[in-house]
Amino acid sequence: MKNIQHHTCANGLQIVTQHIPNVKTVALNWGVRAGSAMSGCDGESVLLTELIQRGIRNFTAKEHTDALDSLGVQKHVACGAEFARISAVFLGSRLQDALPLLSGYFLSPTIPENDLTACKSLCLHALMGLTDNPSHLASISLNSHHLAPPFNRSPYGTESCIRSATIEQLRDVHKTTFIPNESILVLVGDLDSDRVVQQVSLLTENWDSHTPKTNTPSLQERGAHFIEQDSSQVHLAFAFDAPDASSDNSILEAVAISIFGGTTSGRLFTQVRQRRSLCYSVSARYSPAKERSAVRMYAGTTPDRAQETADVCLEQLAELTEGVSEEEFTRTIVQMKARTVMHGESTAARASALWGDQYALGVTRTMQDRLQEINDVELDAVNEWLSNRTIGEVTFVSVGPHPLTIAPESLVIGC
Repeated sequence: MKNIQHHTCANGLQIVTQHIPNVKTVALNWGVRAGSAMSGCDGESVLLTELIQRGIRNFTAKEHTDALDSLGVQKHVACGAEFARISAVFLGSRLQDALPLLSGYFLSPTIPENDLTACKSLCLHALMGLTDNPSHLASISLNSHHLAPPFNRSPYGTESCIRSATIEQLRDVHKTTFIPNESILVLVGDLDSDRVVQQVSLLTENWDSHTPKTNTPSLQERGAHFIEQDSSQVHLAFAFDAPDASSDNSILEAVAISIFGGTTSGRLFTQVRQRRSLCYSVSARYSPAKERSAVRMYAGTTPDRAQETADVCLEQLAELTEGVSEEEFTRTIVQMKARTVMHGESTAARASALWGDQYALGVTRTMQDRLQEINDVELDAVNEWLSNRTIGEVTFVSVGPHPLTIAPESLVIGC
């Protein structure tokens, strides 16, 4: 028995609950499609995410924070390219009291005008602080060049948009994008699913749905890009398109990329760091999504080794299409199953996974479902996928004191 229930409210809000007996905590993951790509200006969403934490109906910001703290709620409110998200963990005995307080971030924030200047200052400080975090800067720049507008927007926004935003503008963004028919709520723990659905339905019964905004991605120039930064380090970032989460090839890609760069026993770490001592960190990660899925590779090195590091990373990527060994495959399957079980022991990890499933697939999977999916993968299927896999155009970004020489043909693999 899956112990997973799905419910769609009259206003379109999707609720997913999973009952796990004998656990002490409940995890909440609530997302609404109000990220940076959904707003009119690159910066409205991050600014609004700060403002919705400055008080809700009947509570000042301090009263709201104190009330959550008194319940022992650990929460995080953040904004990404597509979604604003609340994630929280608390004792199951506090569920009935915590839900109204957490729902206030989305349903009834006061969005106070007198806090606008302070929120702008915080957002601008975070934006300017990117220069002190070159690896993060490389990651954001990689997305900006690899993904199609408006989905390539930085979650930090732009200085001009943040400075020019008005309170009326932000309240309008909240009204038009924080809508139930673009929202998914997941709760996991030792809970009564029917009771939770009833409480959430009552809390959100006056949350009106609207026609969601639509965005048509435009064409994007990929290729190689350089950000000059006077530093003793160089940060390299690569990205290429990958199967979406709903694809039958998604699990094959997951196995292949885990072999390639998912662990310290993977090819990238072995070839680039251990054997050649070119860098201090290197990895690759496949991020399956509903749309715009990608594999991203990162490496941190020194200026004198940056060129060779980039070259070897691209060489290893090209070699991946030649297939993987039985030893690599067996080791990776064991690692993937272990990670799945470990994540399954955390209510927060389960809630996050169920939320991702519901959005990307429209269905949810239990830990047992995920383990079976991994068990069903065969070595021959992975190698057949890789032999037919067209990696295509690779986007490359380097952050450091000097640009690298990257031949355009080296960024097109398997075509």
